[in-house]
Amino acid sequence: MTRNPRRSPPIVLTTDFGSSDAYVGVMKGVILSIHPGATIIDLTHDIGAQNIRQGAFVLGVNHSYFPPGTIHVAVVDPGVGTDRKPIVLETPAATFVAPDNGLLSEVLKAYMAGGSPDFKHPGIIPMPAQLKCWELSNPRYQRLPVSNTFHGRDIFAPAAAHLSTGVRPEEFGSAVSEVTYQPLDEPIQAGNAIVGEVIFKDRFGNLITNISGTRLTRSGLEAGTVVVEIGTRRIAGLSRTFHYLALDSSAQSDGLPLVALVGSNGYLEVAVRNGSAAEALGCEAGEVVSIFIEP
Repeated sequence: MTRNPRRSPPIVLTTDFGSSDAYVGVMKGVILSIHPGATIIDLTHDIGAQNIRQGAFVLGVNHSYFPPGTIHVAVVDPGVGTDRKPIVLETPAATFVAPDNGLLSEVLKAYMAGGSPDFKHPGIIPMPAQLKCWELSNPRYQRLPVSNTFHGRDIFAPAAAHLSTGVRPEEFGSAVSEVTYQPLDEPIQAGNAIVGEVIFKDRFGNLITNISGTRLTRSGLEAGTVVVEIGTRRIAGLSRTFHYLALDSSAQSDGLPLVALVGSNGYLEVAVRNGSAAEALGCEAGEVVSIFIEP
């Protein structure tokens, strides 16, 4: 049943399904079967398989670029078919349809910093005051029978489609007062050193870390030289772009055009000009990255 199909909010998909299988296409087909006029946008389907941390990061830093009221469908769901809840989370800016497995942690964090509970600690937390959440349990808004292994098709896509036609979130099931919170690890700071880690590598092989540009600024970036250490490599100074190699002190002994910079998402990246830092350095998610502010 379609309610007010005009001017409906866009539906943005974020998954780890990739593009070689039919999963994403089927989700879109289900959405359009319920709401033929839906606007569907792909944020990405290349989240690493079962990589909830990467999915949370990508969703957290990118969801705000969409119009107010956007419906985000996020499916990185290694626990599909278990007792983890499918939920719809309503925030002042957008609505999120996802499994309750920590995938929405970086969205939640924006409403927790400086409040209670402490946003640094993972676990089951009370719903932040500005947010509302419901379980997706009403079979009226599901595709039946519900598969044990493809809730993206049978629960999440239908929920997003019905939301986009004007169905209210509270019609999907009972209110949820607690959610799973698994935030990214915070970098550790001691003296003039900040120790973080690689969260993921993008398709260019750039190594994206959990160290934000704002943290660097707070740490006195302008008061000294930034030295980035990753593996056995040292990079002196931050580049402005991927091609900015005017920092002679950062030259590598083997000539590798290695740079460190704050990328478009606001976090420190390690990159190789016209190449893959992940391949050149043999680094994966979890690799330690240290930053020193030297006078």
